[in-house]
Amino acid sequence: MKNLMSNLKGMNYKEFAVNHAEKIVLGFVALFVVFAIFTSKWSTEQRTPQELVQKVDTSESMVANSQWPEDKRKEFLKQDDLREKVKKLMIDGVEVSPYAFSAPLDYKIYAKKERAKEVDWLPVEDLVASYGRFIMMTRPVDATTEEGAEGSESGTETEKAKPDEPEYDQFKRRTTTAGMGMEGMGGPGSPTGLTFGAIPGEAEMMAAGPGGYDPGMVAPEMVGGALPEDPAMMGMEGMGGMGMAGPAREGRGLRFVAVRGVFDLATQQDKLERSLGDAYSLQNMQTGKLLEFLDFELERKKAVSGADPWTGPWEKVDIDVAIETLNQSSDFDPEVVNTGITDRVFTMPLPSRIAGFWYKVATHPRVENFTLSQEEIEQELEINRRFLDQYKKTHASERVFKEKQKGFSTLQLDMRGIRSDFMYGSQPEAMDNVFSGMVDDMRQQRPGEAFDEKKFVQKLKANVSAAGRLLLFRYFDFDLTPGATYKYRVRLVVRNPNYQRPIEEVVLPAVAEGETRMTPWSNETAAVTAEEDVHYYLESVRPPRGINGKTANFEVFQWYPKTGTTIHSVLKTAVGEEIGGEQVAELYDVAKEEFDEKATVEFDTQNYLVDAVASPSIRLEDHPDLNLPANTRGNLPIDAEAIIVDNFGNLKTSLPAAASRDYETVKTRFGRERKSLEWVKEATEARETAPTDGMEFGLEGMSADFTGIDPEMMAPAQQGRKSKRKRNPIRVGP
Repeated sequence: MKNLMSNLKGMNYKEFAVNHAEKIVLGFVALFVVFAIFTSKWSTEQRTPQELVQKVDTSESMVANSQWPEDKRKEFLKQDDLREKVKKLMIDGVEVSPYAFSAPLDYKIYAKKERAKEVDWLPVEDLVASYGRFIMMTRPVDATTEEGAEGSESGTETEKAKPDEPEYDQFKRRTTTAGMGMEGMGGPGSPTGLTFGAIPGEAEMMAAGPGGYDPGMVAPEMVGGALPEDPAMMGMEGMGGMGMAGPAREGRGLRFVAVRGVFDLATQQDKLERSLGDAYSLQNMQTGKLLEFLDFELERKKAVSGADPWTGPWEKVDIDVAIETLNQSSDFDPEVVNTGITDRVFTMPLPSRIAGFWYKVATHPRVENFTLSQEEIEQELEINRRFLDQYKKTHASERVFKEKQKGFSTLQLDMRGIRSDFMYGSQPEAMDNVFSGMVDDMRQQRPGEAFDEKKFVQKLKANVSAAGRLLLFRYFDFDLTPGATYKYRVRLVVRNPNYQRPIEEVVLPAVAEGETRMTPWSNETAAVTAEEDVHYYLESVRPPRGINGKTANFEVFQWYPKTGTTIHSVLKTAVGEEIGGEQVAELYDVAKEEFDEKATVEFDTQNYLVDAVASPSIRLEDHPDLNLPANTRGNLPIDAEAIIVDNFGNLKTSLPAAASRDYETVKTRFGRERKSLEWVKEATEARETAPTDGMEFGLEGMSADFTGIDPEMMAPAQQGRKSKRKRNPIRVGP
């Protein structure tokens, strides 16, 4: 025992527990199992499985058929339904505002600024090009601008012309239904009544806008609004015996390729917002302070001979040619699209037409919703004039155009920018003045008629604020070679909105370098061909007779630039001579509204006759085996042929009209043109048949058959009203 105690005292209990703990636990488990076995009482289940199943079925039936007494139901179901509470919390959520802190627990003393990065510029999209011709009204050489001319109101009713005209007619007459004394002698879309000053002698060369006033038959003193002392003498001085001469206006024909595209303004604004960081401001964007167009680059490629006609280089289009042409135009025709989708830099103004209307060749399929009707054109011009009047009052000392802007900015005002300045600037009262003035004018034009002023003003506001998501690019290329085929592409020059920003505000230093940026090049247009000015077809060949050599007769159709119409004749040409020269032919002068049946005109094909072969003929009796009909008179069914050298030195053949592929097309187009110009012949005949004795001619003697002059135009002017020719208000300079 004594040894056991001594061993226990010297035992390492921790080591013993580590080495033998599992044995001790296993011993206790074995003892528990033995105890459980010997103390448990075991018996078998007395119930059978069928009895158990029957008891379960009975319990289920009792539960299904049991009824919950109403008193017990009310005891357990209270007013507040838990399901409704849960549903409300899931849908409406928990209002946390009562538990929110009044001040943030943690905030930065200095807010983090977002740095600006390079802008992703968009190209001009869907660039298209189409060829055409028109007659431009030119200004006199000594034309100058006079300030302070008295204004007038625009005319009333005009010819109904829609933007979706079924057929483009470049010779359609710009008629009038405004009377002599009507307010301003202008119609919807007419430049009349919209100027900063009048051009001396303009009464004789007034240009009607689309559907507007045609001044061709009106004397200067009558346009001025004065009533002649003797009605029987009206027009004697100014009209040369009631129109012995046509209107004293000048014009010339021009060929052009109209290049149009659209710029996605809305998407570009979104990209600017993402790129400029903290410098972006919606108001600055709307007023044009962030996105500013400075210029554009238009290039074209001319088709060359060879397997691939487009291997030649891209060449820059000289915009000075278009600017010089616009300077020669007597005025700008009214815009046919909403001002909100135009830009003074790259939307070229429309030259003044003497006949026909600008529509499809001046717009783009993607901006059809912004194309104006005749009534809307009139309202647009009047609104622009009133905006300019208000703008000059508040910006009298400012320059008309920005120094660094090029393109067409030197020719026209920034009406889109001016209107945006009124819309989004701090001049709401000026906007109200413009709209109230329009309402007053409408009341005067429709006296006694029911007029919804509120609806009219809402329409005007919607029109002014309709700054579209797109901007229209438009350019007329007048520098063309007849017969040449071109493709075009364009890119815009914009001001760098990050120029000279501090280095800490941009991602990279290069972002703030460079004052301008270039947009990517647009798509290439489809190939467009400038139509040949001259089409000629061999008519017959005569063999040499006596001292006269071989000659050939050619039927010639030539576009005549002096008048902008087509002349037609048969020219007799000897071998070695040019197919051309002076010839007597019918000439339609649309500018002067004159038709000359025997005018001396110059045909100029720059093509020379090298040789010609007549259709061969034989004696029928010498060749009975051919069985030729007697009515052929020996002429074999072989076409005559001529060899021509063109202005490029190339030899080519000329066949008779029957063997030519395009003769019917050219002839049909010529016939359509002559049909469109019938009004010129009728106006000439009317002047020639008009009475010349002033003592016998009076207003009451005006014949209804006096074609070319509307009867209303011969009414005396209303006293107390003045009229003048006004220019398009967007034009800058004389």
